[in-house]
Amino acid sequence: MMTNRRLIRDAFQLFDKEKKGSVVQEEVSTILRSLNIYPSEKELIKEILPAMYEDEPTAFVALERFEAKTLQLMQEASMEPSSDETMLQAFRFLDKEGKGYIDASTMRDLLTTKGVPFREKEVEAFLEVAKDKETGHIYYEDYVGLLYRQNGMGK
Repeated sequence: MMTNRRLIRDAFQLFDKEKKGSVVQEEVSTILRSLNIYPSEKELIKEILPAMYEDEPTAFVALERFEAKTLQLMQEASMEPSSDETMLQAFRFLDKEGKGYIDASTMRDLLTTKGVPFREKEVEAFLEVAKDKETGHIYYEDYVGLLYRQNGMGK
């Protein structure tokens, strides 16, 4: 069985492309999610990233600081992913007309212009999985079901 330290280091190294022992701070949330840690944007910006900086905020986060904070986060129950029902409620809120889907272009717009914007590669990765290739729609009940089956998650 892999230790948490090994899991953290392996996940971190996937994003440390130049093998410098650091990653750009924008990758931190993606790495955390890959480790099944789901902080809110507020938690990430106000608490997590500041704890990962050396002395002053920089564009990079070092492995040692990332590992120490991530080990702490793994002990906290508040970082659980949203339930499938919570995710469905969020999609239904966006689907004002109750069509059962959201147009991919509408979702792209929401993800890139509202709240903390997603990066283009995050949007592309999401749409690659979520968007129906024929219609261009995101049938959110199918997507949430797939997401939860793939990740072994449930209510």
